[in-house]
Amino acid sequence: MSNTGKLCIIGGGPLGIGLGRELNDGGIDYDLYETESDFGGVWNGDGESSRVYPSLHLISPKFNTQVPDFPMPDSYPVYPNHKMMLDYLRSYARAFGVYEKAIFNTSVVKLEPVGEQWDVTLSNGETKRYFFVAVCNGAQRIPRYPKPGYPGDFSGEVLHSRDYKSPDQLRDKRVLCVGAGNSGCDIAVDGAHHARETYHSTRRGYHYYPKFIGGKPTPQWMLQIGNKFKTKDETMAYIRQVFKLAGFDGTDYGLPEPDHPLDAAHPIMNSQILYHIGHGDISPKGDIDSFENKIVHFKDGSQAEVDLIIYATGYDRDFPFLERNLLDWKGEIPDLFIHIAPRDFDNIFFFGFVNAAAGLGDGLRLQGQFVRSYIGAMLDKGKGYHEFLRIKKEEDPDLGQDYFVDSHRHLWEVDFWKFLKLARSYRDLLDER
Repeated sequence: MSNTGKLCIIGGGPLGIGLGRELNDGGIDYDLYETESDFGGVWNGDGESSRVYPSLHLISPKFNTQVPDFPMPDSYPVYPNHKMMLDYLRSYARAFGVYEKAIFNTSVVKLEPVGEQWDVTLSNGETKRYFFVAVCNGAQRIPRYPKPGYPGDFSGEVLHSRDYKSPDQLRDKRVLCVGAGNSGCDIAVDGAHHARETYHSTRRGYHYYPKFIGGKPTPQWMLQIGNKFKTKDETMAYIRQVFKLAGFDGTDYGLPEPDHPLDAAHPIMNSQILYHIGHGDISPKGDIDSFENKIVHFKDGSQAEVDLIIYATGYDRDFPFLERNLLDWKGEIPDLFIHIAPRDFDNIFFFGFVNAAAGLGDGLRLQGQFVRSYIGAMLDKGKGYHEFLRIKKEEDPDLGQDYFVDSHRHLWEVDFWKFLKLARSYRDLLDER
C-alpha cells in the first residue's frame, strides 16, 4: 500500500473533469481514476457507461451548457449533438491539464475509511491511501424498472434505454416506449421514423417544452422574461400561454392535463414528440395494467400487440466500492448535505448527483470551486471550516425539493437558483480563515 498524500477522484465524466480543473487551479494534487480508456462518462459512445444514441442532442442550449470561460466553438449549433459534447468535454480536460492526472482503464473497487483517510483499492489489485475522496461515478448507473412490476408475462423483447444504441433496434417492429423523460421521448420519436408502430406509455400528464421560442432557445427566452410580471404565477401563466400558441399543450393532442405546475418537474425539451402524436406516428397510452404474451393491456382498457418494450424509466445510484451502511440513507438515496456532503464523514464528497433545470456550465465550475475551498479550509482548519461542519450536521437548507413532483427522479431535483446561492455562500464561508 502507498500513502499518496493526494486527493482521489472516482470518475472521468463531466463532474470529474470539472473538479480536476478546479483542483489544478488551486494547486491541489490528485489522481483521477476512470474505468474507460478516455474521458466522457455517459457521453463516451465507445464506453460501457455510454448512454448515447445517434439522434441524441443536448436538451440545454450551448449558451448555458458551456463553461463561461471556455466557450463551445462558434461552429456548434444551438443544441449540440452528443459527439460535439464529447469533443468539448475532452478539449476542456486537455486545456486545463486534467489528462495529466488521469489513470485510465482503472476502476475503484473498494473504499474503506482508515482514521481520517481512505484506503482505495483499484482493479489492478493495488491499494492506495488518500486524505480525501470525491465520488463522481455518475447518476445513470443501474437501470430502473417500474416497481412493482406489472402482472403477467411479456413474451416479446425487453430493453432498458441504457441499452438503446441505434434505431436499427426498432426497425420494422411494433415498439412500446415506457417513460416520459427526455430519453423516452427521443426514443419514441426514433420509433416514429423507424418502427412499424410506436406506442408511448406515460403515467401522468406532462408539460412539453419547445426547443425554440421567438427564434431563441427556450431557456434563454424564459430567462429574458426577467421581471416582466409582478408574480411568479403570472410569469408561469404567460409561459404556458405562449407554449400553447406554439402547439405545445399536450391536452390539445388528447394527453392528460398535468397534475403539477410547469416548473415542478424536470423539463421535457422535445420539439417533435407532440408533432408525431398529432400526425398519428406515435400512439400515446396511459400506464400499463398487465401483459399477456405480446399483448399489453393498459389501465384505460385499451390494448396493443408489440414486439419490443423499451423502459426509459430512469436509474438507481450505485456505489459498488462503498459499503452501504457507511452512509445514512433517506429512502432510496444517500442523505447528503445539499446532495454533496455526508453528514458523518468530513473527507468524502459526492458530485454529479444534483439535478436541476439548467445547463452544465455554471454548476460545473461552482461545485468544483466549492470542494477546492473545502479542501483548503480542511487543511487550514480555519474558522469557516468549523462553522461549515456545524451547518452540515445540524441544518437542512431549502433547495426547493418539496416543490417538485413526488417521483424517484425528483428525489435529487433542486431549484437551480437556490442551489447556486447556497453553494456560493458555503464556498465563501469556507474561504474565511
